[in-house]
Amino acid sequence: MKSLRYVGLELRNRVTDGDLIMPDQDLAAQVNHSGGSYPVVAGWGLINSLGDRFMDLGLTRTAYIITDENVMNLYGRNVQRALQSRDIPAHCVIIPAGETSKSFELAQAIYSWLADLKAERGHTIISVGGGVAGDLGGFIAATYLRGMAWVQVPTSMAAMVDASIGGKVAINLPQAKNLVGSFYQPKGVFADVQSLSTLGKRELSEGWAEAIKHGFILDASLVDVFEEHEEALMDVEPEIATEVIRRSMAIKADVVSQDERETLGIRIMLNYGHTIGHALESSTEYGQFFHGEGVSVGMMGAASMAQEMGLHSRELVERQRHLLERFNLPTAAKGVNVDDILKGMSLDKKVQGGSKRWVMLEEVGRSVVRTDVPEELVEKTVRELVS
Repeated sequence: MKSLRYVGLELRNRVTDGDLIMPDQDLAAQVNHSGGSYPVVAGWGLINSLGDRFMDLGLTRTAYIITDENVMNLYGRNVQRALQSRDIPAHCVIIPAGETSKSFELAQAIYSWLADLKAERGHTIISVGGGVAGDLGGFIAATYLRGMAWVQVPTSMAAMVDASIGGKVAINLPQAKNLVGSFYQPKGVFADVQSLSTLGKRELSEGWAEAIKHGFILDASLVDVFEEHEEALMDVEPEIATEVIRRSMAIKADVVSQDERETLGIRIMLNYGHTIGHALESSTEYGQFFHGEGVSVGMMGAASMAQEMGLHSRELVERQRHLLERFNLPTAAKGVNVDDILKGMSLDKKVQGGSKRWVMLEEVGRSVVRTDVPEELVEKTVRELVS
C-alpha cells in the first residue's frame, strides 16, 4: 500500500477578505476527486453559519432537506433556518429513523415529493443526520434528474468521521446492505460537533468505533490519543472532540482522494471490520447492532484471524479489545446465527473472483489486504464470536 499523506489539522482553506488572506479554522481536509474537489469541515456550532457556506459554494437556489424523525426538531429545522436567513428556500422531508429507511419504496416516495415540488437539477439535496440520511439522500441526489447538487450535514459521530466523506451512496436489499448504489460526491461536508452533545452514550460509542478503526489501520498515534483521552472524548469535550474528529475526517478524506472508486487497493483498507460487521447487521435485520458495533465485532474477528495467520501478535489483539471495550463497544456477538452471518459475508461487496478480500493488520497503524484466509478459519472465528 502506498504511504498516505495526512492533510491533518494543519491544512486550512484560504479565503480572500479584501487584501487579507484568512484561514478557515474549521476545515479538516479537502477531498479531491475526478470531478473536482470539496471541503470537509468540522466546528462547534457550525450549523448557524451554514447559509454563508452555501453562498460561498454558489448553492443559492432551492434546497431539499432529507432527515429523520429524531433529527428534524434538533437540527433539521436549524439547517432550514440557517439557509432561509440567506434567502435560500428550504423544504424538508422526514423519514423514519433506522437502516430500514434505505429502501426502494422510500426512495420512490421521495422522488414523488421532489416531483410535486418541481425540483430542478440546479437545486440542492441536503442530508441532515447519520449514515442513513446520508446514504439515502446521496442516492436520491445521484439519480433524480440524473444528478442534483448534494451536501452532507452529518449529526452522528459515525457519519462525521466516516460515512459522510467519499461519496458512497446506496440503499439496501433484503439480502444485504448497500447492494444498490453508486459513487456520487457531495459539494461539501459540514459537521457541527456540538450536535454530538445530545447523543446517547451508545450512539457516541458506535461512532468512535469508526475513528478508532482509522487509527488501527493507518495512524498508530491516533490510537494513542484514544487510549489517553477516552473519558474526554466520551464526554464530547469541545476542543479535544473537535480536533480528533477533524483528524479522523482528514484520514478518510486523504484515502478517498487517492482511491475514489476503490479500484487501487487503498480505499478498501477503510473496510477493516466491515466484512463481518455488515453481515452481523443484515443477519439481524438491522435491529440488534448499530453499524459501529458491528464493525467493532468485525475488527475483533479480523484481528483474531490475522494473529492465527502470523501477521501480528496476541498483544495487538488484546490492545484492540481493551480499547474497544473502554468505549463500551461489543467485541463478540453472542447468540447470532452462524449460518446467517456466513451467508451475509458471501454477498460482501469486497468479494472478487469468488474470493473474499480481508483487511487485516500487520501492526498498529499498518494494514494489508489478504485473499488467502482459509474458509475453515473464517467459520471457526465466527463461531467463536457468537458462542
